[in-house]
Amino acid sequence: MRILLVLIAFGMIAVPALLALGRQDEARGRRIANALIIFLTPAFALGLIHGVPELDGRALQYPIAWTTLRLVLTGIALILPWCLYVWLAGARR
Repeated sequence: MRILLVLIAFGMIAVPALLALGRQDEARGRRIANALIIFLTPAFALGLIHGVPELDGRALQYPIAWTTLRLVLTGIALILPWCLYVWLAGARR
C-alpha cells in the first residue's frame, strides 16, 4: 500500500513536469527550465518537512499545530506542480 501511495505522489509531481517538457510551442531551453521548476519546487516544500525539527515530528510543544502544518505543506507539495504548470503554460502576451 505504501508503494502505491508513493507512486501516486510521484505521478502527481512528474506528470505536469513531463507535460511542460513535451510542449512544442516554446523553445527547448524554456521547456527544460519550466519542467525543472515544476519538478523541483515540491522537493523544497518536502525538504522543509524533513529539515525543520518541529515539522519532522520531534516537537515537544504544540504537536497538533506542527502536525497540521506538516499536512498542509505535504498537500501544497502535491498540488503545487499542477498550479505551476497552469501558470507557466498560460498564454503569453
